[in-house]
Amino acid sequence: MVPPIKPRHYSISSSMKMCPNSVHLLVVLVDWVTPKGRQRYGQCTRYLAGLNPEADGDIYLNVDIKPSAMHLPPSPKQPIIMAGLGTGMAPFRAFIQERMWQRQQGIEVGPVLLYFGSRHRHEEYLYGDFLDAMYEDKLVTRLGLAFSRDQPQKIYIQHKITEDKKDIVRHLYKEEGHFYLCGPTWPVPDIRQAIADGLVAEAGMSEEQVDEFLDMLKENGRYVLEVY
Repeated sequence: MVPPIKPRHYSISSSMKMCPNSVHLLVVLVDWVTPKGRQRYGQCTRYLAGLNPEADGDIYLNVDIKPSAMHLPPSPKQPIIMAGLGTGMAPFRAFIQERMWQRQQGIEVGPVLLYFGSRHRHEEYLYGDFLDAMYEDKLVTRLGLAFSRDQPQKIYIQHKITEDKKDIVRHLYKEEGHFYLCGPTWPVPDIRQAIADGLVAEAGMSEEQVDEFLDMLKENGRYVLEVY
């Protein structure tokens, strides 16, 4: 009568090269009150938040690591364009760490563009200090931040992508770059349309050619969506 608890899947937010002895996760605690005043907790996140290794000693959990659909390009020189919303930032922190490790080894790395969206900067700029440092260090070559509720007009990452359509088209069309999106499903059509409009405006493609080009990117693993 009581079914087994379903596993929770969280994207790993650390590079194995940079953090060989640990795995980092980006998890938001589910803890909120309904309009009727009922307290809601996340079954898994409440359990994780309640763990106290300092007081209880070593704690062992059942963990299963699954392969990700997201992979860096074969060449470190190929551009990567990442769009993350909320906890969808997780795999991109791992990507940036990997590129940082590569550069530390003397490997030349290509452009790194990151578009991150959430509601409020002061509450939800996840890994903000790290991202700002990587941008100042010029590892992240473009940091497009969209905090939708911090100003009267709503700003989303598709607006930032539209602003940078010239660079994005060059990276995808001419330089064999990879595009990644991680987060909720709702912005997928708008982000695709922003990229499509850029291909029409900057590469002179017809709508049919845009569809064929994006389909080719998907087939070659260069247009990857991990949405939920």
